[in-house]
Amino acid sequence: MKDIETIDLIINKKSSISRFGDGELKIMLKKAGLVFQSENLELAERLKEVLCSNLDNHLVGLPRTFQTVNGEILNSKYYWLGFINKFGKELSSYLDSKKVYANAGISRFYIGRTDKKLSKKIINRFQQVWNNKDLLIVEGNFSRMGVGNDLFKNAASLERILCPSEHAFNYYPEILSSVQTYGKDKLILIALGPTATVLSYDLAKSGYWALDIGHIDIEYMWMLANVVEKTPVKGRYVSENQEIIDLDIPSEYKEDYLKSIILKIEVE
Repeated sequence: MKDIETIDLIINKKSSISRFGDGELKIMLKKAGLVFQSENLELAERLKEVLCSNLDNHLVGLPRTFQTVNGEILNSKYYWLGFINKFGKELSSYLDSKKVYANAGISRFYIGRTDKKLSKKIINRFQQVWNNKDLLIVEGNFSRMGVGNDLFKNAASLERILCPSEHAFNYYPEILSSVQTYGKDKLILIALGPTATVLSYDLAKSGYWALDIGHIDIEYMWMLANVVEKTPVKGRYVSENQEIIDLDIPSEYKEDYLKSIILKIEVE
């Protein structure tokens, strides 16, 4: 499924989405953990459940590179061809050849793409998803989606639940319960690694509208800065670039950001 087609389904059917990238797939296959989420047997089993699910109000997204690497920059092409060669046969046993999968790359719309005009079209269409909607953002402590940019300028309101930046799945019961409490009648946007993949699915089962859209904010910041590689961003933790330049929030955004936080789930 193409990028715009996936976003249009989200808009028109109010579909939730769980996205599988390389990290989620490797955790599911018990091949490796991530910098911010260690290997976890329960998480691996839950990811398998989500990948094989079929809910009317929920989309399962796979990397667009499983279909074609055209449109990817050279480094991305080589990476995904190597990934498919290494894990493709094992992954195929979990996939349904008759099922139409959504595009997991909708929130990875800029840095790895060759067509930057398409990147702008994708983010413009994305902003129609939350137009005049009340948002609940569920994110890591240093994700700070929308802080210092106009990504959510057209939302009706915005609140946040902050979760641990690392190993969030270890706190999953508390996270799920909290989002169910505060997310009623809201569009829930989640940036929480593989935990978001499971959380969006569980929320959809309960009738919530939840989108796993991690990386959308950092991709937008990269697009605004017109960079050509993954670079650190002031005030953000970027998992794919461990060089942290400054995690302080610029003073002009700090008050509004702090006001938006309705709950913080603390690390024990």
